[in-house]
Amino acid sequence: MTETKTKVRFVDNGDGTVTDTRKNLMWLKDDSWVQKGHLISWWQSQEFLSEKNEQRFAGFSDWRIPNAHEAKDLYNPEWSNTDMEGCEVHIDPVFTSGCGYTTWTTETRGAKAAMGYDFRADYEYWLAKENMGFPSSVRLVRTVGAENKMPPEERFVDHGDGTISDLEMGLMWKKDDSYLEMDKWVSWDEAKTWVSVLNQDEFAKRTDWRLPTRKEAQSIHDPANPVTDTYGDVIYIPSIFSPGAGQTSWTKTLHKTDPSVAIRFNYFSGDYKFHKKGLRSHGARAVRDLK
Repeated sequence: MTETKTKVRFVDNGDGTVTDTRKNLMWLKDDSWVQKGHLISWWQSQEFLSEKNEQRFAGFSDWRIPNAHEAKDLYNPEWSNTDMEGCEVHIDPVFTSGCGYTTWTTETRGAKAAMGYDFRADYEYWLAKENMGFPSSVRLVRTVGAENKMPPEERFVDHGDGTISDLEMGLMWKKDDSYLEMDKWVSWDEAKTWVSVLNQDEFAKRTDWRLPTRKEAQSIHDPANPVTDTYGDVIYIPSIFSPGAGQTSWTKTLHKTDPSVAIRFNYFSGDYKFHKKGLRSHGARAVRDLK
């Protein structure tokens, strides 16, 4: 039963790529160890990435290094493959055997450390980016369908007044979130008050700012763009937005039967959950419709 599910999930495209049909992702079938035959540092993983995008491997130039969540999602203790040392790694056998047993990810701490993930033992670790020992490889990934979207340089416009227009979604965002402005987390009601003050002050000469819906908040989550958050960790949001923002953001989306909870969106993991409105542990982003 497990084997059948595995075959449905991962599809070998016959061009050196594998599609994860459940996660809407496309992976290189080989990792860097299979192709280069030696260990690489985090910096060298960036060079490997640049090479593939310059080659337009499999017809695409939007390959990227996976975040920790994406790397970990390739692991399943019931799956069996073989790494470069003949040991078992728990990734689907559709991927090339003889691979490295780890991958670098985009998760970073400051300028010097990055996270790797071990497919032998479901293990996350942090190492200096120049380290060429334990991390043996990198696996590249891309988002299926990303080629049909507007490129960031065309999609987003910085107006120089603290606002950013998203031409694809027809939205205007405040460039900074509430955490950058107030240096503290807010409850849902406090987030609403923050937006109300923006309207009272006619921020950017507008009076129709509001909290985003869950879908609107999710629309600017971009796993290909790591940006440093307020604690020096990584969130995934277009780099045109200000760095140092909070990792999470309240939305206006409420539970259909429980008005005491609202959805918060997480720009690190890309997930969203209902939280009690009184919880003071999130930021907020202000948005308005482009007229």
